[in-house]
Amino acid sequence: MNRKSLLLLLIVFLSVQVLHAQRAVVKGIVQDEEGQPIENVVIQVLDYNLQTITSDFGQFAINVPENVNFKLYFQQISHKDTIIEMRMKPKEAKNITVVLPTVGNRLEQVNIQSKGEHGYIRVDPKLSFQMPTPGGGMESLIKMLPGASSVNELSSQYNVRGGNYDENLVFVNDIQIYRPFLVRNAQQEGLSFVNTDLTGNVLFSAGGFEAKYGDKMSSVLDVQYKEPTQYGGSVSASLLGASAHVEGRVDSCFSFLIGTRFKSNAYLLKSMRMSGDTGDYKPRFFDTQMLLKWDINKKFSISLLGNVSLNSYIYQPSNKQTRFGIVNEFQQFTVYFDGQEVDRYANYLGGLTFSYKPDDRNLLKLIISSFYAKESETYDIQGQYWLSDINLDMGSGEVIETSVRGVGTYLEHARNHITSIVSAADFRGEHKLPAHNTLSWGVKVQNEIITDKIKEWTMNDSSGYTLPFINTPVGDSLPLDDPSRILTFGEDAYLVAQNHLNTFRFTGFVQDQWNIDGDSLTHYTLNAGLRFHYWTYSPKEVTVSPRLSFVYNPHWRHDWLFTLRTGLYYQPAFYREMRYTDGSLNPDILSQRSFQIVAGAEYNFQIWHRPFKFTAEAYYKHLDHLISYTIDNVRITYSGYNDSKGYATGLDMKISGEFIRGLESWFSVSIMDTKEDILDDYYYDQDGNRIEPGYLPRPTDQRVAFNLFFQDHIPGFPQFRAHLNFVFASGLPYGPTNGYAYQRVRDHDWYRRVDLGFSFMFLEQSRDRMRNKSKFIRSIKNAGVYVEVFNLLGIHNVSSYFWVSDIYNRQYAVPNFLTGRLINVKFAIEF
Repeated sequence: MNRKSLLLLLIVFLSVQVLHAQRAVVKGIVQDEEGQPIENVVIQVLDYNLQTITSDFGQFAINVPENVNFKLYFQQISHKDTIIEMRMKPKEAKNITVVLPTVGNRLEQVNIQSKGEHGYIRVDPKLSFQMPTPGGGMESLIKMLPGASSVNELSSQYNVRGGNYDENLVFVNDIQIYRPFLVRNAQQEGLSFVNTDLTGNVLFSAGGFEAKYGDKMSSVLDVQYKEPTQYGGSVSASLLGASAHVEGRVDSCFSFLIGTRFKSNAYLLKSMRMSGDTGDYKPRFFDTQMLLKWDINKKFSISLLGNVSLNSYIYQPSNKQTRFGIVNEFQQFTVYFDGQEVDRYANYLGGLTFSYKPDDRNLLKLIISSFYAKESETYDIQGQYWLSDINLDMGSGEVIETSVRGVGTYLEHARNHITSIVSAADFRGEHKLPAHNTLSWGVKVQNEIITDKIKEWTMNDSSGYTLPFINTPVGDSLPLDDPSRILTFGEDAYLVAQNHLNTFRFTGFVQDQWNIDGDSLTHYTLNAGLRFHYWTYSPKEVTVSPRLSFVYNPHWRHDWLFTLRTGLYYQPAFYREMRYTDGSLNPDILSQRSFQIVAGAEYNFQIWHRPFKFTAEAYYKHLDHLISYTIDNVRITYSGYNDSKGYATGLDMKISGEFIRGLESWFSVSIMDTKEDILDDYYYDQDGNRIEPGYLPRPTDQRVAFNLFFQDHIPGFPQFRAHLNFVFASGLPYGPTNGYAYQRVRDHDWYRRVDLGFSFMFLEQSRDRMRNKSKFIRSIKNAGVYVEVFNLLGIHNVSSYFWVSDIYNRQYAVPNFLTGRLINVKFAIEF
């Protein structure tokens, strides 16, 4: 190599080193067309090995070359790719604001992203329409997240890390939402409160949440409805219901958001006939919500949230035939019904929020809300059943031989009515202080008025079988009026009670968050808070809950983020937790308590030049003062005592990203172990030995859950898409209804379900052909047609069991199956 070549090589080498050593800085924020920050936007300097990702608030900072022209490339799956050409002087720092146009709209590209700074998951509500699930709604998305689970596609309820349905907090615009009291079966559930058409931002935490979020032990779902900036709306309809909404802004001081929904599960419940249920279901669920906001001036605003929900459920059972058992021991359970069930649920909510923002650093809010619910449950159902042993032709599945094991009749009666009024006044503030920290506080007073009238009984004459006939000596036969003919499924054959409750709760919190580095490249975030609760029903108890979270972003070569959250979480009894099984109330009930520690990690990376994210959280929860309970379908029956202690521990993992360019998919795995020890419980075995069971699986002990959501499209035709939803989860423990905890020795079969959807989207590529159309046609932003196949594999999952006994007092758990295979068609238009 000659001197000239060596000198040229040295100059090139030094130039490259100088270019990499000297960097200007571009900082800024990435927003959508409505001014909302966009997180997880991949920003690259083209032709240079320089890139970064926007924070959860859309902020970014990236080093760029100096004295040369370069291109900044912005990429995010639900927005158009954007390129900005720039040239920077040496050591220059420039702040910019980048607006990324949306690709289509909320019926199109959607995603779920992790909000790592405080251990929350930010959920995009638009995905609920694309995900093929029978229930739909926001809860369908939550069930697919790590740590959350459900083994009933008809229900909007979910368990989180070993907790039950009543351990989850739900807020809409800072107003707490309550679930119904009297719902027994998922078929009775109406529309969930959260209307995804109106929803703007959603945060979900599976544990270790901040002090501001109230007193529950499992999770929090924080929903904020949209603030419209222009006129718009949407209409959607399917074989399961319909919805519509309108939104707009009048001048610059008033905005409105109104939505209405109708749902009927009759078509869905017909698929249960394939499982032997031929009953006539007539569910009707309707609600209307609105959010009105007045901006009095730049500092003061008033908003009104209103909801009216009217639900009815009428069920006329006809007959039911269920086959169950193992290969060489099949049974058939046949029931012929008379009677009907009529349930009605009416809910009303109003919330008025006064907001005062004197400057950019201070915010005060006064929230006055009232919730009214009136529920009734009435039924008279008689069933005559045959329990038989059957022999099946394994080839055709036809019954070859039937041997009747027993015949019985049962009669169920209920006249249950409950009304509840929950009114609250909540005053809170937020202050941005020097040293990059934010102080938040709040005080709240809440009044609860509950009137409950219970009258229900069950008669079962299965102790007086007529078949098979047993020849007994004269005088030893069982007379028809023998009281032993009244046999119950538990210890409560006849339940009559009436309760009236009028109490006050006083709660408050204070918390501070420090961003130690204080800029867009924050290395540390510390959040510390304290919460208190006092209830006039339990005047001797005042709970104080310290909570702490710490976030560390090391800014290594790879984008890692680590979190540690811990705290004490109390859950004061509401109403059902304090009610004994005989209907009376426990005057000495205490708050359930949970000490939690959660350690998490997030890793952002790229594969095939596409963004991916891996998240993992390990947790441990020590539980005491627990109120034990049983679950039958979705009905929770509490013991009414602080009679147990327990724990929950596990690991949640998730990988999400663009497996197909422009469409996000993910899969998650959750592993958990949760057990409880009923205090002072024991039983005697057959040899008369006293046995103390110790720690036993809790009713929500789901060891493994695997969730997959995958999207794809036809190459060259992105309008045609496929959406796959797959759930594979271990079964929950169960035992005889109202039995003892040590009798929950069986596990449900694994819950396995595959839902498949196909969609055709009328995207922006078609708008050029619409320019000559009518004004109405041009106003349509997007439209989509969907075809969904629910339970593609036709698997008969089990929701609960009906327990019967034969003449030898051997008990059989007869499964109640969930929905079968079904096709649904829906369409949606946004304008």
